[in-house]
Amino acid sequence: MVKSLFLDTGCVKRLLCLLIVAFGFLNCKAQHITPIEEVVNYFDEENGVMGDKDYVYLKDVNNVLEKFVGDWAGNYNGKNYLFRISKATSDNGEIKEDYLLMRYTITTSNGTVIENTLNLADNKVYTAGGYLAKSGSYVFYYQGKDSDCGQNGSIFAGVLESSNGTKIKLYLEVKGEMWDCTTEVPQTMPTDWIEVTKQ
Repeated sequence: MVKSLFLDTGCVKRLLCLLIVAFGFLNCKAQHITPIEEVVNYFDEENGVMGDKDYVYLKDVNNVLEKFVGDWAGNYNGKNYLFRISKATSDNGEIKEDYLLMRYTITTSNGTVIENTLNLADNKVYTAGGYLAKSGSYVFYYQGKDSDCGQNGSIFAGVLESSNGTKIKLYLEVKGEMWDCTTEVPQTMPTDWIEVTKQ
């Protein structure tokens, strides 16, 4: 009779484990997945993609970013461009996001390097992140080396469907904002549409 009033140690351990697991589930954030091609639909919403959620994953569910990934080369105004586009994921505790990074090298026709970001760390690249537009183009946020002096804006990149995925058209839409700078510097990115070919 006395024995039935007390739980054996094995039973106590199992009960404690169940309680720990239960509290763990209560403290976990529910992950809500939003396909990245739907993110643009939330731009005009008051709370954006978060809405009333604690944690959102903007996920490349349908692999729409894959068509941009790779090395792309072309020339514009006597300069040679090589764009290296890769896929990345970030997580700030509220939003986890699949996105694209763009690194590049720009050279003159005789091979002199104008700019090279190929070896920069993910958090140091000048052209990173962005969103997938309704048109299917990817819009990169661009802050150039001299972003304080007007090298900033958005780079629009769209895969040419007629090329079977071997060509991208892109250009820089200059924002041109200046901070602590009196003279605007020349743009190194193409400000007219150029075609680049997958390497």
